[in-house]
Amino acid sequence: MNDRRDTLVSIPHEEIQSAEDRSWTERLLGWLVLPELTAAERDEIATTLERVEDPRAEARLTCIVEARVLPEAAREIAGAILRSAGNSPGGARLRAAWAGGDAVLRRHALLLMGRAEADIVEPVARDPAHPLHKEAIEALAFDFSEPRFQALKIAALEHPDADVRKVAADALLWDEPVAAEAPLLRAAADPAVDVAIAALDTLRYYPSQRCLRAVTALCEHPDERVRAAAGRCAFEIREDRFRWALDRADPAERRRLLAWMDPVRHLLGIPEDDAVPRADDPATNARIYPPGGDRGSDGDLETAELVALYADLDGCWADRKSRFSERFRAERYAADRGVLTAFLVGHPDPWIRERSAALLAAWGEHGALLGLTHDPASHVKKSAMYWLGQLSANRALAAPAWEHLGELGTTGTHALETLNTYVAHARKEDSIPRLLTLARSDGREPVRSGAVDALARLGARAEIEALLPLLAEPPQVTWGTHLALLEACRPLGLHPGRCDALCAVDNIDVQIALVHMMAA
Repeated sequence: MNDRRDTLVSIPHEEIQSAEDRSWTERLLGWLVLPELTAAERDEIATTLERVEDPRAEARLTCIVEARVLPEAAREIAGAILRSAGNSPGGARLRAAWAGGDAVLRRHALLLMGRAEADIVEPVARDPAHPLHKEAIEALAFDFSEPRFQALKIAALEHPDADVRKVAADALLWDEPVAAEAPLLRAAADPAVDVAIAALDTLRYYPSQRCLRAVTALCEHPDERVRAAAGRCAFEIREDRFRWALDRADPAERRRLLAWMDPVRHLLGIPEDDAVPRADDPATNARIYPPGGDRGSDGDLETAELVALYADLDGCWADRKSRFSERFRAERYAADRGVLTAFLVGHPDPWIRERSAALLAAWGEHGALLGLTHDPASHVKKSAMYWLGQLSANRALAAPAWEHLGELGTTGTHALETLNTYVAHARKEDSIPRLLTLARSDGREPVRSGAVDALARLGARAEIEALLPLLAEPPQVTWGTHLALLEACRPLGLHPGRCDALCAVDNIDVQIALVHMMAA
């Protein structure tokens, strides 16, 4: 026992993590399930496994999660490691795990569920008394962008359990629904410090005068951690949103924005004479970005050497990852693209498959990229679809992209990139009517706003004009569609008429769009 304890204490976690040394994977997995581990030791092993990202660990971790004879703590943390990799086992296995009755497996499955499993996630998220309600709210953070799901996350900010309130504040970070601003501001004053900090972290993406005032006031909070979180939030709203907008405005636009900002001018540090240092002034630039270092070059490795280097899943992978694009230069290995395409597409590491998409696009490997859009790893699918959109127009790629856009799991930025890929390859006469329908009725905010942007790029003036009445409607989730419509007016020579309701909106992005439109 003492020898084992000494071994655990002497694990060089920092070195393993820094080098992403996969030669330790098997040993770490073995230690992870030891019943005598302390919680801190198990967490440290889990962190190292997450950082190493060894795809060979997936099968073993899955076995640990499913092994009911193992300590529950080990099973739970194995599930957390699997979820951190972002690789779902697929809907059928998730549904089977949910139906199986084992508490650990049900929790693990619920946390992995996406939009295609909404029939399971939504009822649990609607039931504040359900024992897995917190997990259902956490699952809603990604893929569940429609307004009815946003309402569930917002409602959870009022849950009697502080852990649920914190998870809800975290989950709202990704979609930034307008309706969440006031509840998040209330949560920022929550007596539970962790809830307040989570709310403040999310409020960084709410660039309103109301938010700036409330968050600035919290910089005097009695708790040091809340003060720090409020300071970070206020700084980002003030510098990255308000003053950023001023720095990039022309004189006329700047005057209009300053007039709108007048109620919070004192919080922005803008004197009456408007002597605000510009962001491009080196003397006032607070962010110093060090120049990128030259890592040198390996020289021209032969194809067989490259394949051998990346086929070996063992050893240190940090350097291999950092030099991946340098080693696989598309033009250098174009003659061997057949061999390399098969190798990269079939690589067991999703990290390699994801980053291979740029190479496949450079080589014009349409079929290989289409295959990767069905990859089990969501980030691989996303990368492949994006790079398909960077290829020269090819009518044969429009139909697969459109079909992919209609799948339940295509949400968020992935949905927007899929839409852009479709537009890049479709005929205008086919895409414009579809884009108009999406802009009017799609439940995904990125798709609605992206459809408006695409119509503007295609010069669809009549269709944009037909959509202008949407400006008088409240936001579905964010102001994204309104912003896209306002920005579309200028290049198409349109004017939406009076925008009194929008002029009263407390949001710097809306005000910037209005100023740009008025300058047309």
